[in-house]
Amino acid sequence: MQIKKKIKKGCRYVKKVYLEELKDNLYIIVQLLENSYVAFFNIKCDSDNFNEKQLDLNTFKPFGVCMILKRFIKMCSVGKVKNVQPNLNIPIPEIFISSDRGKWGNRSEFSEDELIYNLVRIDPVVGDQGIMGNEIIQYNIDRKDPNILNNYEIVGYNTGYEFVRRLFLSIENGCWIDPLKELRLLDVDNYPLKTVEEMWHYGVPKYE
Repeated sequence: MQIKKKIKKGCRYVKKVYLEELKDNLYIIVQLLENSYVAFFNIKCDSDNFNEKQLDLNTFKPFGVCMILKRFIKMCSVGKVKNVQPNLNIPIPEIFISSDRGKWGNRSEFSEDELIYNLVRIDPVVGDQGIMGNEIIQYNIDRKDPNILNNYEIVGYNTGYEFVRRLFLSIENGCWIDPLKELRLLDVDNYPLKTVEEMWHYGVPKYE
């Protein structure tokens, strides 16, 4: 069964655009959306001089859109970008991958391959209702289905060094990567920079 990727349009956008530092001489553009959603663009530079450039994000497709904790923006941001026009037509995703509620309470009793994952719907306006509250639209997904792997985020808020790693790997590889999703669904993580120490050595700042 193929599920169409559903999106919700017409939400009020925050429109703020920030410059985020991922490592020494690597900065990227991010745009805040509604209710903890953020759009990331594969637009990078080697200095924090984006305020000197005129840029219209409406001419770019977001690299990826996901939920993050607000603390992440504060942690990595070098400031708001003034001369960049925000993209006003970014759809917010409604369909996500979620652990099944039936085994969640005693998750430790099951091996990873025994766990069930579903596709659930989250209304961008209402927000995440938790594992017991989100509507299930497809039960027990095929974890290896490329349509699911490539098109849907795992429920949860991205933050910290784990998410910095995800962004850095995505920029370096030219595609939207989620090592945590691959680890949970496929039980593999073949990407570098698995530890904070490795990331620091590679130039990732020691965020406070």
